[in-house]
Amino acid sequence: MPRRPLLFALSALSILLFACSSAPPTPPSVRHFADAKNNLAASDYKAALENLDATIKTTGDDSIRQQASLLRVALLTALADADQQIAEAYHVGAKQPPAHAQTGAFYQARADYNHAARNYLMDAMQAELDQRGKLGPNPIVIQIAYPGFTGGVDPALAKIKSGILVSDNERANAELQMDRNTFATILAELAGVNQDLNKGRELYDAGPVSVDSRVYLVAFSDSFLNVGSMFDTKGINEPDKFRTVNQVVRGNLDLAEKLLAAKPDKDLETRVKKMQGDCDKCLKRLGA
Repeated sequence: MPRRPLLFALSALSILLFACSSAPPTPPSVRHFADAKNNLAASDYKAALENLDATIKTTGDDSIRQQASLLRVALLTALADADQQIAEAYHVGAKQPPAHAQTGAFYQARADYNHAARNYLMDAMQAELDQRGKLGPNPIVIQIAYPGFTGGVDPALAKIKSGILVSDNERANAELQMDRNTFATILAELAGVNQDLNKGRELYDAGPVSVDSRVYLVAFSDSFLNVGSMFDTKGINEPDKFRTVNQVVRGNLDLAEKLLAAKPDKDLETRVKKMQGDCDKCLKRLGA
């Protein structure tokens, strides 16, 4: 008789352990998406891109796929913007008197950053095209940690622009901070507060943020054009790629116009019409 309570307790414990061990495993897509958010919070952007891509490929949940796709396009666009700005810093620095003895190093760095910016931008536009047809009247709700941003010109970039080469450590720190700043900027745009990073931080810190599809299309189009200007004659002069950028943007704006017809917004409509006119002029000049 005295053994019965002990046997009962052992039996109950066995059942509990079995129940815990037989719990369904976390789906890979959920794990990848959680890892991506942690990567973004830690500013580990390479790992974030890999986990966002894995999320998109493995999830069967359309909501998660939309969120991961939006964040991936935003991050790719931000990285392209950051590298293009650093490339421009080296371009400016190469023309300064202190750089005259080492212009080769400046122009090589500019070429390397332009190459990275080109790849990121092309990937961003393709990823955005893959999702464009799935956009509709419903917003995409995202919840992530807002990047830590800084104001003013980074000290290392200021040195580069003045014609002084910086150490690898200074350059790496400048890259990371520029990545954070440009990511914060595109997230603020998507939240509908233009480039007000302080308001953007308030919104994302408060909880989930609803991204309007019309704002999504305009914000990414504006960023694509901004970074894509590197392909114009005053940049690296690659007219075919500059044409592609403007064609992708024109398609975005056409869809934005349709969504605005169903749900008007005067400010967005004005912005879309101006961007459409600018695209048409550019495409005409490029022979498209």
